[in-house]
Amino acid sequence: MKKIASLVTADYSEKGINDLKEFLDVEYNNWQDQKKPFSQEELKGMVQGKEILVVEMTEVHKEVIDANPQLKIIACCRGLRGDDPTIDIPTCNERNIPVLLAPGRNLNSVAEFTLLLTLNIMRKVRPAINWFYNSEWKEWLDFYTTFRTGEIQGRTVGLMGFGNIGKRVAKLFNAFGAKVIAYDPFITDLNVFKENNAEKVDAETLFKTADIVSLHMNVNEDTKGFINEKLIGLMKPTAFLINSARAAIVDRDALYNALKDKKIAGYATDVYHAEPCNPEIEPMLNFDNFFGTPHLGGTAVEVVANHSEMVVNDLKRLLNGEKPKFIVNPEVLPAFQEVLKTMK
Repeated sequence: MKKIASLVTADYSEKGINDLKEFLDVEYNNWQDQKKPFSQEELKGMVQGKEILVVEMTEVHKEVIDANPQLKIIACCRGLRGDDPTIDIPTCNERNIPVLLAPGRNLNSVAEFTLLLTLNIMRKVRPAINWFYNSEWKEWLDFYTTFRTGEIQGRTVGLMGFGNIGKRVAKLFNAFGAKVIAYDPFITDLNVFKENNAEKVDAETLFKTADIVSLHMNVNEDTKGFINEKLIGLMKPTAFLINSARAAIVDRDALYNALKDKKIAGYATDVYHAEPCNPEIEPMLNFDNFFGTPHLGGTAVEVVANHSEMVVNDLKRLLNGEKPKFIVNPEVLPAFQEVLKTMK
């Protein structure tokens, strides 16, 4: 049986590439080698003659799909949000092209990073490091009188969103000895919360009660700006807000004012309303009650291994006539069965 011509522009594990080569003819051109995703014009030429395209950060627009009539399967090595332009799904549907994803590839990486953000803002790591490297440690006990902080143990942590990442974060905070409460209107089964040692509450109760509010919501029209002035205003002045999800779910002006006026103890984030971000674009970065990182939550090497394996397994399922686990448009599968006959 002939091997199907394929192009992989995603960052892929060595094992994953070897696994693909067992049943595909693979051209591997990692977007990270050029430090930026391929343009549509570049991709249009690269995918010529290929029946399968595997991307990660490189977008696939209508012009690329229309220019390559032989293209039959597209896989994206991450999850897609409602506002994500990465893959032109309507055009894929017109062509009966199945689109595969790798949702949850960075689940544990982001969950662990949430703890990093929390510990950094609570334990005043950024100002303490600046103080240390600026040679301000003059007397032995200066550190003790300068940086008074608190523990996670015994605090109440409120999770906004209780999907796969939220559940994992709950387990990590539980391990620290925190009490976990959570808000998620889409989960009606209380056993889901109990199984993860969390208590379901409404959003207002969460913001009033929690010492640490951690955001794990998806971005859509209903959640943009959901964390607004009213909710932020309910927070204790000693409470911290943590965001390892998306910046768009927070009302930026309300957050800015709360930090400027010290109405909350601090904000730690890995995501921004404008990226790339710097202090000129976002003045909050200069606040002493702010801690930020440059979108590092999903950068663990394990994430690449995860999405590589997920896509390999779903491509095998699809080519064997089975339903993939992670497919955007399963409605195209009946028509794709006829396409599949031409690929073997």
